[in-house]
Amino acid sequence: MRYLFSAALLFACGPAFAQQKTVHFTTPDGCRLEAFYLAPSSGSYVFINAHGLGSDKNEWSLLQKTLKSAGYGYLSLDLRGHGNSTVCGGKETKYMFFSEAGWNGVSLDIETAAAWLKKRGLPPQKMVFCGASIGANLSLKAAVEGALKPAALVLLSPGLEYAGVKTENYFIAPRDFKVLSAAARNDSYAWNSVMRLNRAAMEKGLPAYSLEAAGGHGVNMFKTPSLIPAILSWVSELK
Repeated sequence: MRYLFSAALLFACGPAFAQQKTVHFTTPDGCRLEAFYLAPSSGSYVFINAHGLGSDKNEWSLLQKTLKSAGYGYLSLDLRGHGNSTVCGGKETKYMFFSEAGWNGVSLDIETAAAWLKKRGLPPQKMVFCGASIGANLSLKAAVEGALKPAALVLLSPGLEYAGVKTENYFIAPRDFKVLSAAARNDSYAWNSVMRLNRAAMEKGLPAYSLEAAGGHGVNMFKTPSLIPAILSWVSELK
């Protein structure tokens, strides 16, 4: 599989000079993606952030602020058909017209983002795939199917199925990376999905970690002040 990258940007190293950049890269099936990129401090993790349905990379602002303060990097995507990622194969594309197969193909955007980071010297062991709602389902799919395996996944309000992107078989697939899921009880579908996924994983002897938010869905759970610090604390303990 061949990945195409724009190589026009050079990034300063070190936390004192790190600034967010807008970058672009192209998936193997011809979708030109836009993303916000912040280089990490030396040795730190980079979060690849995949937003929810109908949203864009701007939804990650609260997490990005905390990641920067902690020395982590991030690559927050406009998934195909969203934000400024609306051209695939030279034609305009919009998520409203995606088929089930089309939605399942969006996980390639996350795989391409991981390849983009690896090309710039970041090993997969320093990547965290982080997704919200359908972005969580897609992040899980990308981690299991893709050639590059992250250190961990952070799944915000994953569902057993969103827009035809299913999770259970991916969640119980053999894996070396760790998975942290977060949901709120009042978001009943996501909460019940996390409970079922965790049970299925434990039945297979796989570890399952989860956090409870006070309310909200996807990145709206960040209104729970303790959630982002809890996520970063979990990531800091990865081995």
